[in-house]
Amino acid sequence: MRNLVLVSIFTLVAALVGCKGASQNSIDLFPTSGGEVIAEFDGVKITDQYLKSYLDQLNPYLKARYNTPEKKEELVGKIIEGELLAREALKKGAINDPILLTKLKSTISRHYQSVTLQKEIEGNIKIGDDEMKKYFDEHIKEFVQAEKVKASHILVKFDKNKAGDREAKMATAKKVLGEVKKKIADPNSFNELVTKYSEDEGSKRRGGDVGFFERTEDGGRMAKEFADAAFALKNIGDISELVESPFGFHIVKLTARREKAEKTFDEVKARIESTLKAEKRKGSYDETVENIKKSLNFKFNKEALAKLDLGVSEGAEKASNEFDKNRQPGAPAVNPSKLQEAVKNARPAPAPASTPTPATAPAAKPAPEQR
Repeated sequence: MRNLVLVSIFTLVAALVGCKGASQNSIDLFPTSGGEVIAEFDGVKITDQYLKSYLDQLNPYLKARYNTPEKKEELVGKIIEGELLAREALKKGAINDPILLTKLKSTISRHYQSVTLQKEIEGNIKIGDDEMKKYFDEHIKEFVQAEKVKASHILVKFDKNKAGDREAKMATAKKVLGEVKKKIADPNSFNELVTKYSEDEGSKRRGGDVGFFERTEDGGRMAKEFADAAFALKNIGDISELVESPFGFHIVKLTARREKAEKTFDEVKARIESTLKAEKRKGSYDETVENIKKSLNFKFNKEALAKLDLGVSEGAEKASNEFDKNRQPGAPAVNPSKLQEAVKNARPAPAPASTPTPATAPAAKPAPEQR
């Protein structure tokens, strides 16, 4: 169904754009050469070759569903219906609707960008071995996998602003540490004690596991005191003494270790090629847009734009600001789906079902917490 909707949109785009072109550049809206006539209306002949421009947009599976005379007639009927409606819309002045024109120009732009422009740019991108080797030498640190360890922990928190709380919680943590060491021979005991004592709710569900991490000096995500204690442990299964960090007292268990590893040029060659292509692709696209701006004498009035009222309600603006304020430092860019939900919840009433809403992007992964 989505493909058929796209076909209908394309029909109207072609009709409207062609209509304007017919008067300016004598573009034939309905070319009939080289094909057999399938349908006629108002002096227009729809040929099999003309219909093929729509049918070629459908994916193979949808085509297979319509590959019988009856289904073919059903599909082509929908396409021709779009042509008829487009013609009627033109007669009633649809070409003068600014909202429709905005949508059409957006569709044309996306199509040009993803088809014509992309082919032109891709055809001009050349990446040689010398260029890739130079990139490898200049970014050698990116291809070094730092030493990492994996650990689990039990956390006992304390309130530094509460008199005597640190000392009391240290005593509790020491008792827990004694219990951990007493049961160290039992491989299941640490997980059980995590469930019983740990106050880190995030890792508690995973038996205290905080995953792999690098040394803090190398950009690791853990609190320095925690990382230093974990890297100091020699053997898998070793338990640390009490470790104090800004989060409280930790009892750390080493569960895995990955040694430092350096990738060779051949191992990362494909990755480098992909990176360089992406850079050149963006550079070519930006250059193309700038050239178009120059050729059309493009001008931009920032002052006028600043005065433009977007019609944002007070509730929506408050929800958006609150959403940004609550983001963790270093978190990914705003997730549109979560922001949209926040704004939606701030509205006094939901929008009508017929009102289109912006598409949402896939949810971004949250940045890892420091411990």
